[in-house]
Amino acid sequence: MKYYVRTYGCQMNVADSDEMGRHLQARGLIPTEDPEEASVLLVNTCTVRQHAEDRAFSEVGRLKKWKARQSGRKLVVTGCAAERTKAYLENRFPHIDLVIGAKAIEDFGRAVEGLLERRETDEDLEYAIPMSGDRVSAFVTIMRGCNYSCTYCIVPFVRGRESYHPMEHILSEVRDRVAEGAREITLLGQTVNSYHRDGARGRGTDFADLLENAGKVDGVERLRFMSPHPHYMTDRVIDAIAAVPEACEAVHLPVQSGSDAMLKKMLRNYTREEYLALAGKMRKAMPGMTISTDVILGFPGETVEDFRQTLSLIREAQFDWGFIFKYSAREGTPAAAWESYPEGLIEERHQECMAVFEEVSRLKRAALLGTEQEVLIEEENTGRTRTNYKVSVEGNVATGEIVRVRITNSDRATLTAVLADRQKQTEGLEA
Repeated sequence: MKYYVRTYGCQMNVADSDEMGRHLQARGLIPTEDPEEASVLLVNTCTVRQHAEDRAFSEVGRLKKWKARQSGRKLVVTGCAAERTKAYLENRFPHIDLVIGAKAIEDFGRAVEGLLERRETDEDLEYAIPMSGDRVSAFVTIMRGCNYSCTYCIVPFVRGRESYHPMEHILSEVRDRVAEGAREITLLGQTVNSYHRDGARGRGTDFADLLENAGKVDGVERLRFMSPHPHYMTDRVIDAIAAVPEACEAVHLPVQSGSDAMLKKMLRNYTREEYLALAGKMRKAMPGMTISTDVILGFPGETVEDFRQTLSLIREAQFDWGFIFKYSAREGTPAAAWESYPEGLIEERHQECMAVFEEVSRLKRAALLGTEQEVLIEEENTGRTRTNYKVSVEGNVATGEIVRVRITNSDRATLTAVLADRQKQTEGLEA
């Protein structure tokens, strides 16, 4: 018996899909990349933006035909949209066998027990083997939920308040992922650096402790995390990132807006100047690090001046790259009650903002031309530097290998490189 997973949304959803997949494999199911081979199909949904939710629901509707083509097939819908619209899904799509919201992901194993009842004489009965080393990077969830109340964000409503996994639980999972072949671990949480256990915030175990201990796990070559909140990027956390050899010199730090008026209206809990000071402090502690970010455009009330402040922040902060999101009203959030801007206006700002990001990113990439970088090969001659640039490597390299390369082209977001030793040999012959 095989299963197939379709995941929409963020890295947290990817990690949740992996976790649910492990539960299914423990019960004898084998993963497949072909939904037509699957007896169980999971759709892990996202509700952060309307477009993502619409795409998932459209697929759920189409899967009625998939289910009808073979007797006994099971359809499971999970994730944030499933949490928010459970009753709607069950009424609108009666061919769904099970709806599991984001708050219940950790109970997935128990929830699917009845769904997977089958006889030992099933003709398609196969048994899974432990996951092998075909994935050199792995996600490990360290917490769930979010205690913030950003006025645009639906996540606290669908994932609940923060809860933190015990450190030993996390470290055990890190060891499991390494045993499966992972060389790079990404720690995940909605506000990942707010992690703390066994005491009030600032006491007991905190995120810096977790970084230090995760870096000590045998076999962990690289350590990343996302997504942090600027408020919790303390001196202690910055010092830990700089001091732990396995911690990569790359941080994705969402800013959302460059306007203090918008940041206040969003309830982000920091100002423009505080964010810029934080970025400067991080770069001082880790020269050469990359900082990427998220920006929301068209938030209700965003004036032309507010928008210009965001563009100027991108230039001043010198982001290595960024992700731009056109504001999408989510029912149940405070911002949903505020007047939105026309889609055309938001798209104009989107295009202008993309041009500014590319202007800054192009200069940052150009500075890498000719430099040597360490690349972890993830698949088919493609990997990432410690600073999280994607690199296409010319030459004979194997997945999971860490190689020294020299950057030969930086015109595009994916850099091109050759093996450093090979280029030195070529230069020697030419001389």
